[in-house]
Amino acid sequence: MPEEQLIFSVPENLTLQDLKNWLLEKRPVEESEPAEIQRVFFDTFDWRLFNSGYVLEISAQKPGYLLTWRELGGGKILIQTAIRQIPRFARDLVAPGLRKRLGDLLSGRTLLPKVSVNSVTRELRVINNENKTLMRIEIRHDRAVVPHSTNFFKLPEAVYLYPLRGFEKIAEKVLRQLTRRGKLRPIQEDPLVSALGALGINASSYTNSPAFNFDPKQPAYEALCDVLNRHRLIMEENLAGACQDKDPEFLHDFLHAARRSQCLLHHYHSVFPSKLINIIRQDFDWLEKITAPVRSLDIYLGLFDEFVTRVDANHRVALEPLRHFLEAEKLKEHRLMRVPLESPRYRRTMNAWKDILNSKTLPSDMPEDASKPIIEIASKGIYSIYLELIGKGSDITGPENPDALLELQIIEKRLGYEMETFRNLYPEEEIAPALAALRQLQDNLNTFQNLHLQHGSLLDYSKKMQQQIRTMPVWLEAIELLAADREREEHKMQVEFQARYNQLARKNMRKRFRALFSPS
Repeated sequence: MPEEQLIFSVPENLTLQDLKNWLLEKRPVEESEPAEIQRVFFDTFDWRLFNSGYVLEISAQKPGYLLTWRELGGGKILIQTAIRQIPRFARDLVAPGLRKRLGDLLSGRTLLPKVSVNSVTRELRVINNENKTLMRIEIRHDRAVVPHSTNFFKLPEAVYLYPLRGFEKIAEKVLRQLTRRGKLRPIQEDPLVSALGALGINASSYTNSPAFNFDPKQPAYEALCDVLNRHRLIMEENLAGACQDKDPEFLHDFLHAARRSQCLLHHYHSVFPSKLINIIRQDFDWLEKITAPVRSLDIYLGLFDEFVTRVDANHRVALEPLRHFLEAEKLKEHRLMRVPLESPRYRRTMNAWKDILNSKTLPSDMPEDASKPIIEIASKGIYSIYLELIGKGSDITGPENPDALLELQIIEKRLGYEMETFRNLYPEEEIAPALAALRQLQDNLNTFQNLHLQHGSLLDYSKKMQQQIRTMPVWLEAIELLAADREREEHKMQVEFQARYNQLARKNMRKRFRALFSPS
């Protein structure tokens, strides 16, 4: 396999025959028959690889596929390997190095086919007198295929040079010859970027946590409608993927946006007409109820590889029946979730919500807070949550009260979300330290909540397995060991809580929050 790949743009009127003639002046050259190859670029739904500076492409080759992972831009190949099946997750890859490196980048996300390029490729092989290949040269005529269509866009032609190990000096001479005679120049734009441009795809535009730029004097109702509408659009963008179960992150982002909408609707109810707010809040509470079970199972399945490492080697295989049970539960719950998400009720709800948020005419029964400046309403709301957090946190004096920590976790989550949403209303040098202190507590409480839920859910799943399928004692032992591990880790978070809380509750931090957000 080649260790290096160099990509050059093709000057106008340059042909493969020109390249062949120039190369023949120095050494023998063989030309292969033109080949048609389909290359599919894979990435996560939110283009995580692309935005990290990488490209993953897979092309067919007998008896399977050729996977190429390279850097974006210059074409430097990181790993190139033959695979039998197209992977859905990084864990599906056999090569441990590739599996680990890709897994760290993907964080459990699904690999999806994002762009398909059909290539007519013509190849030259520079050979020696023993017919041994010293270097490969390809000219590719690429066409970016429009999804779900037979249409395509022609892409700029490119020359690919593949120097082979052991013949670096010859490769340097060939490269000098071609850049001088053929005026080859390194590409200015990666072939994937060219394909994205032709197809009108912006791979850097998606975010599930949009930043806002409010005018401090903007009426609160108008500002909150802007935020809620952005979350509505995120829900709309992720609905199909969540229903089709293409990737757990579609449902994550759908639910993330719905929960943030819930947060604002509940906390800033005084800004909205009461009749409107009561109906919409009920609808979002309904969405939470129908989607949360699937999301919980997605989380456990995403963590399962880590779960396996938390028990001794003798019990790791015994956890596999739990994985299969969770997968079956996920399929069942997903079918139950999909029905209401594709129902007339859901469409009516979201269409009505869209009309409300985008209406040019304000409701007739607008409350007084609706017209107040957003900085006044946001500051009052944020400060009230901070005081609630500090007040309830001060009552927690030891690790014996998990329910109090769970309640506090909900409060800190609301506080963090609202501070991030309204961040631009406050001096960055003042709000950044406040957010940093809050994140220390968030990390602790969020981890505690996850471990607490995992501990309880694992024991519940053990009971369900015994009720629904024939189990073996070693399976149940493995689950008990894992649950006990989660309980120990949960206790560590409880012990660490006080130090994290004290950072946010100390005198100078209270003073900072008061100066930033207190209405007085």
